Amino acid sequence: MTTKEIPVAKGLPLIGNLVPLIQNPYQFFVKTYQKLGPLYRVRVPGRVMTILGGPEANMFVSQKEMIDCLTTYEVYGDLVKELGMSLLVALEGEPHRRCRKITEQFLSPDKIAQYVKPIIQATLDFSKDWQLGQRVELTHLMEKPICTQLALAFLSTIPGDYCEDIITSFSTIVKVIVAKGFQSRQGLNPELHTSKYLTAKKRTLAFIQEIINERRKAIPVTDNPDMLDTLLTITHADGQPLTEYDIFSFMALPLFSALDTSARTVPFLLYEILKNPEIHEQVMAEVNTAFANGIPNIEDIKKMKILRWAVMETLRMYPIGFLVQRYVKHPFDFAEYKVESGQIIYIALGISHFLPEFYPEPHTFDVERYGSLRQEHKQPGAFAPFGFGAHTCAGARLAEVQLMLTVATLLYAVHPQLDPPTYTLKTAFFSKDSPIPLRVKGGFYIKINRKSPLVSQPSLVELRR
Repeated sequence: MTTKEIPVAKGLPLIGNLVPLIQNPYQFFVKTYQKLGPLYRVRVPGRVMTILGGPEANMFVSQKEMIDCLTTYEVYGDLVKELGMSLLVALEGEPHRRCRKITEQFLSPDKIAQYVKPIIQATLDFSKDWQLGQRVELTHLMEKPICTQLALAFLSTIPGDYCEDIITSFSTIVKVIVAKGFQSRQGLNPELHTSKYLTAKKRTLAFIQEIINERRKAIPVTDNPDMLDTLLTITHADGQPLTEYDIFSFMALPLFSALDTSARTVPFLLYEILKNPEIHEQVMAEVNTAFANGIPNIEDIKKMKILRWAVMETLRMYPIGFLVQRYVKHPFDFAEYKVESGQIIYIALGISHFLPEFYPEPHTFDVERYGSLRQEHKQPGAFAPFGFGAHTCAGARLAEVQLMLTVATLLYAVHPQLDPPTYTLKTAFFSKDSPIPLRVKGGFYIKINRKSPLVSQPSLVELRR
């Protein structure tokens, strides 16, 4: 029987480990792992947090027997209740498998190939009003083009002014969930009762319903159906069509996904490319080749080896999903300790990203890590930007393509440079204005050096509304 006490990280009286968690939680979790091992506890005012981390933890939580031990509804159930829709991240067991099976229809390689043009089109539209020599701040601008990309790709529609509502409602709810995970205070959160949030939520839900209503009245599309066309024809195993609630819930996929991942990762990726002259030159050679005959296709994208490695290295060094929460439904033993049921635990997936035994000089941006001679990311448990186990991000493949296309299009369309050229990016953690722990500190500016004719060409995508 396991009886050892889980070690606790040293901290200060009253506030415990709060200061290093606010200053640089990634560094704190890594260093504590190196001292205490893959299972430990940290203290913040009012609560003690149990942390699993490192490659051992990444591999452990991916085991099939852990599916019933670690659940997500207790973490994300408030999100489900607040939006009034079912979400893949909060489902378990058979409902999760059924929902994921349907979702994966829209994330297959063939479908992703069809999303290339919409993603490029939305990125071109995003940059069309930029002028030569203009200084553009990217940190807070990427949510809108990312949201538009996916709405255009999945739903053949441009959300327009609704983008702001979608961003506001989603980011507010996520911020509340993240804050709840680090605070002992329970009860109603004032963020969910502001007029700004309530208006944004109402308009977002109305926008989704409007798209569904309009599509039901339209002539069915059989040649190249988009996500909503398909949802309206899908039936369950018993032959019954999806309910309105089901369809409404699936619509959240293209509207909400990537707002807290791809949108936050693009500035980091673009910065690292522009900051490293050799990588920049190699990526531009790939970009120019891909766009040489106009809009590239998925086969052109697959040939962009250095850009893909740059995406992977960015996901390693700037992991948005460094820490995920799970509820312990059944107790389990790990690393000679027992983890009791009835608590939220925190899985620090990104710890392995910064271990020198896996990635020599882990704080150096090095795209060659992913080449055939090294393949550092293929070591067991070493690379986890999209999670492990049953709740691994279903859209991981699409996210990589989306990041590649977004940055490749910006590089080709406007030839940006850092402004000032000597700019060094700084990161910050946790903010009252951001639901995501990791963000760019201050502004991240680029200067527009060229406008490609592609920026002003007619739309590549047929809209359905």
